[in-house]
Amino acid sequence: MKLLFLSNVHPNPLAPGKGTFNGALIRALGQQHDVHVVCPVSWVDRLRGGKTVLPPTPILLQPTVTASYPTFWYPPKVLRTQYDRFLEWSIQRRVERDLRSLRPDAVLSYWAHPDGAVALRMARRLGVPAISMVGGSDVLLIGKHSARRTAILNTLMKSDAVIAVSADIAQQIIADGVDADRVFVVRRGVDENIFYPGDKIVARRKLGLPLDAQILVGVGRLVPVKDWPTLVAACGHLQQQGRGVRCYVLGDGPGRSALEQQITHLGLQSQIELRGGQPQADLGDWYRAADLVVLPSLSEGIPNVLLEAIACGTSFVASNVGGIPEIADAVSDRLVPPGEPRQLAAAIRARLETVACQNRQSIKPLSWMASAEQVSNIIQRCRSQRNETFAESTPEPSDLSSDHVKSRITETIST
Repeated sequence: MKLLFLSNVHPNPLAPGKGTFNGALIRALGQQHDVHVVCPVSWVDRLRGGKTVLPPTPILLQPTVTASYPTFWYPPKVLRTQYDRFLEWSIQRRVERDLRSLRPDAVLSYWAHPDGAVALRMARRLGVPAISMVGGSDVLLIGKHSARRTAILNTLMKSDAVIAVSADIAQQIIADGVDADRVFVVRRGVDENIFYPGDKIVARRKLGLPLDAQILVGVGRLVPVKDWPTLVAACGHLQQQGRGVRCYVLGDGPGRSALEQQITHLGLQSQIELRGGQPQADLGDWYRAADLVVLPSLSEGIPNVLLEAIACGTSFVASNVGGIPEIADAVSDRLVPPGEPRQLAAAIRARLETVACQNRQSIKPLSWMASAEQVSNIIQRCRSQRNETFAESTPEPSDLSSDHVKSRITETIST
């Protein structure tokens, strides 16, 4: 197949670490299909990017994958419900030029609004299926605001299929009125060449970490939804209890300055280090070096961070939000309410005092090739059944929150 993928959440020359999960999925899809990526880049990010120049024409990412990086022009923080119009206007000419050499069989998007809305209109003009992928914040956080919520639901309801990364997200969008027979669950994959079990001491030596310390690792952007201040506060409680740990937070973002101030205020400079963003190739060693991976997020789909930790054989302590309970092992992992430093500290302490569980029974993460194969099958289904629009299998409204939904989600996870 020939696929067009539209999303701002994808690595680009200004932010090579952005949306690496989508980059991995597209690389895997590119093993079987021709894929053209349209990754709009905010004009604000271009200003911040200094001398980095976006290529004016499509570039080759791999033999069957090309990418364009048009500029997204919009008025910051206002008229957000109209961002799809601004995005379409910004990229239209560029996409039209790109499509001269690619007649896509389907349009795939990530991020419901504005990206998904534009992708949907593009697919309708081309007469091909539109498949919207949702990962968490676009429907769980932004979708709570009434104005954006309408735009998001409109996109999802009109898409030929909606792919969610967790059953939790799938259930929520079905409850919001999206046809259950158009909703599929496909978990993200992990790179098995990077994320695998290994020797903790070897990993620590490679990273220059203390060999005899109890080490916590947190991975993610320094943004409010990740709630790193709760982890810092939890480390403060552990210190007060005489339980010294070394904590490394890996990620960049606007919250760095505030975190540094909090760490200094609590006197934790010798215990907590903000190491900044790390190359994907190095993350496997960080997970293997850790005694625990900690993720105190306020909202999540199913975080790749935790799937990668599982693949490396490392336990986690995380917030009991979103799809995280779907991948937590009852013996190896701990779940806590979000925004509760004392409970997070207690869970970390309890887990560190427990003999490590070497065999996980609850979940084995997919490879990216397996994840891409499931996405490909959904696209093929949409192509073959597009004219039917799943009308004959649409359930009665009363079934949308009942066993029909549970069995439908279970079926899509297992296939």
